[in-house]
Amino acid sequence: MRNHIIFFSGGKSSFSVADWVKTNYPSDNIVLYFTDTLWENFDLYRFIYEASDKLQLPMLIHSAGLNPVELMFERKLVFNSMIGDCSKVLKMRVAADFLKKGQRPAIEKWRNKQYLKADDFVTEATLYFGIGFEEMHRQGAIVKNWRPFKVEMPLIDHIIYHDEVLKRHQIRQPTLYDLGFSHNNCNGRCVKAGQGHYRNLKQKMPDVFGKIMEQEHHLKMCVSAYRYITLGNNPKDNIPPEAIIPLEVQEIMLKELDEAYRDYFYGRSDGPKLYIHPASSASAEYMKIRQYSFMKKNGAPYPIRDFHYDDEREPKQIDMYEIGGCGCFSDTDMSDCFV
Repeated sequence: MRNHIIFFSGGKSSFSVADWVKTNYPSDNIVLYFTDTLWENFDLYRFIYEASDKLQLPMLIHSAGLNPVELMFERKLVFNSMIGDCSKVLKMRVAADFLKKGQRPAIEKWRNKQYLKADDFVTEATLYFGIGFEEMHRQGAIVKNWRPFKVEMPLIDHIIYHDEVLKRHQIRQPTLYDLGFSHNNCNGRCVKAGQGHYRNLKQKMPDVFGKIMEQEHHLKMCVSAYRYITLGNNPKDNIPPEAIIPLEVQEIMLKELDEAYRDYFYGRSDGPKLYIHPASSASAEYMKIRQYSFMKKNGAPYPIRDFHYDDEREPKQIDMYEIGGCGCFSDTDMSDCFV
């Protein structure tokens, strides 16, 4: 009896892979493995639970205990198409630490554990990813990163029609697909997404769009204040010594910053506390409120708020073909997760 672990994202592709493995290795030890960002659409959980139930496969759910907004707050970064550590930290590192080092994350849950055929499901396991032929450029990096595990991608080697698999099991596809999204992750709020994606989010889920627009704005202000307070700590900042805030003063200012924003980003309050950005009264060029955003336009930050007003004024100028999005478990820059 061999071990098989399916990296289960909550999308149609990974469900098709799970069905393929169950069909071809019905007597083996198979586990669905879902890493939860705690930022998902409610219907994703319906889908993965139903999949586990109908396939009669055990599902292991792991989570670092943070969602992407909380992670950005802790790291004092606004992620974007170039820096998307939510996938790296909340999915890849959680999975790598568990499968390669045996380290369990903050949250661990099972669904249908009674279907687990052997407690040791990791040793010499084959890992499966829902990567299709259109993403073959990611295949090499995934195989390399997950050595010494054997890696397979059935959607590259076999023709599988997702909708037929869903119909056979009488499972309704996740709601985000019905709303025109290309994937079923992060409730349509991907920090790596582009203008076309956010136009769809604005039209189909305006409440979610409004909330992420608000959160991005406050993240920008928080990160900008942090960078201002700590400016000069890195020699590369090239700041005159007399302009650097003393460390003992920095400590006080950083505590005030944390107290202003922590409850908000952790969902314990509707908004941050009153906070005056320390650069508001500065005059030097390097003492300013810096701009950060998920999206870029012409190489410059393009906040969702600006996108919103542009869409209201000149909707034809929005690039509907700029979709973007992350490749959870499949990016090529994940090597530091496996150290």
